[in-house]
Amino acid sequence: MDHSQHVGKDAGKGKYAPLVILCALCLVLFFFRLGVRPLWDVDEGMHAATSKDMVLTGDWVTPKMNGENFYDKTPLYNWFAAAAFLVLGFTEFAARLPAAALGLGTVLVTYLMGRRLFGPGAGLMGGVVLATSPEVIVLSRAVVHDISLAFFITLALFFFYASYSEEKNRRRNLFLFYGAAGFAVLAKGPIGILLPGMIIGLFLLVKGRINFLKEMSLGWGALIFLLVAAPWYVLISVRNPDYISYFILKQNLGNFLSKAQAHHPQPFYYYVPVFLGGMLPWSFFLPLACLRPLSKGLKQANDGVLFLVIWFLAIFLFFSAANSKLGTYILPAFPAAALLIGWIWHEMISSPTPGLRRSMAWSLAPLPILFLAGTLFIMLEQPVIQKMLLQYGITLYDLNGLWAVITGIFIVSFFLFVFRHYRTAFSALAVTFVIGILIVLVTYIPKIDPFRSTKGMAREMDTILPPGEKLVFYHTLRDSALFYTNRLATVLNSEQQLLDYLASDKRALCVIDEEQYDKFERVVHSSSVLHEEGDKLLISNMPM
Repeated sequence: MDHSQHVGKDAGKGKYAPLVILCALCLVLFFFRLGVRPLWDVDEGMHAATSKDMVLTGDWVTPKMNGENFYDKTPLYNWFAAAAFLVLGFTEFAARLPAAALGLGTVLVTYLMGRRLFGPGAGLMGGVVLATSPEVIVLSRAVVHDISLAFFITLALFFFYASYSEEKNRRRNLFLFYGAAGFAVLAKGPIGILLPGMIIGLFLLVKGRINFLKEMSLGWGALIFLLVAAPWYVLISVRNPDYISYFILKQNLGNFLSKAQAHHPQPFYYYVPVFLGGMLPWSFFLPLACLRPLSKGLKQANDGVLFLVIWFLAIFLFFSAANSKLGTYILPAFPAAALLIGWIWHEMISSPTPGLRRSMAWSLAPLPILFLAGTLFIMLEQPVIQKMLLQYGITLYDLNGLWAVITGIFIVSFFLFVFRHYRTAFSALAVTFVIGILIVLVTYIPKIDPFRSTKGMAREMDTILPPGEKLVFYHTLRDSALFYTNRLATVLNSEQQLLDYLASDKRALCVIDEEQYDKFERVVHSSSVLHEEGDKLLISNMPM
């Protein structure tokens, strides 16, 4: 029997309290100071500029970046941001608001999934684990597409499992599953249906329930899915015949299968440290949460636990096999991992056994040791710290402060666990990243902003350049400048190109990294520095 059947008896008691707690937590982690910092290079400025272009041109079909068709991403997040711009204006808060809302939605759906599988207590703990995971916090505060994919995949799998686990409202839940999968495809392409389909197929295969496919209303489901996902793909393909070949063959299949075409090639094990860091401190409990319920074999495993394990492993291994890898790609696996970890912690609190207590202690022990080792690394590896100072404006003193706070809380949490205050130990771990994000937002982000954004420099250029003239960058397009100026940009890729540009008899302005500028002796002699922002210089062939 699925565990969800006995959950319904007590689900009505205080069922809104966990939702209120999670909303309050997410308001702090995702929404606090959301519009204070400027847009960062790279990606935030690019996606915000693309959304802004939709509003200004009225073309919501073909995304454009720097005046050219931009086929790399599907438009769902851009639509959300463009809608926010229409209501709130062209602000940083409006650009990031959809990410924060989608992050909140992912946490709430994760809780609802956990409540269905294990009860409200475990669901709440799973939601807390997800909300306090560093990667989730970062991507819920940034103008990127990954959080929209994570939300709609989580929503789709929630509706699938609801239809699988109980016959009541099965048809409605299946139709909602197909609709959510359609939005996932609009969020980030074919992967939006491939991942849920792979997870569901593996789960039904392991359970010996492949015949459940006959109950999934596949014909009507395909129609609903296509009604949601297909219209935009048809429209953009009609307007731009080169779209499908680029997006499907090159951007998706080429990136996945071809080492030569992969934009971000990484080794197979790349996602191991990415996940460990992206879900700290919770990631250390995942091996136990996966292995313990499966120790008696797949046939004996709880359906819900098995579904979550397959959900996590399918996504993790799928992207590990891909040639192109980015840390954000595995975000859709985080809700499953969070629920497994929340479930094992809830079991530890509600029905501890000596074996579970011992295993949890071994999972928790590395955390304070890891952060103590990190403190020593920070103190001894001065070249690394010097590089961080040059690139991000962060000092050794800054890092020591944050590291000391987190290490201290981990040590306290460990001793709370040893003395059997399990619930308080869990709360201390959760508080770690609530305190951590507040320290980062108030102390670190203002120091990093000049190194990651071109807002001030772009507006300085905008006041000097004649209307319609392009911004010029050396080596790297600073895409946040496009959002703040409404101008197009060009990139110079060699020292000679830069020298030729500076030789103009008209005023020439160019943004260049300070480190690169110092290497070009002829450029230094041919230009003046007009403005400095972080590690960037605004140079000109004419002094002010």
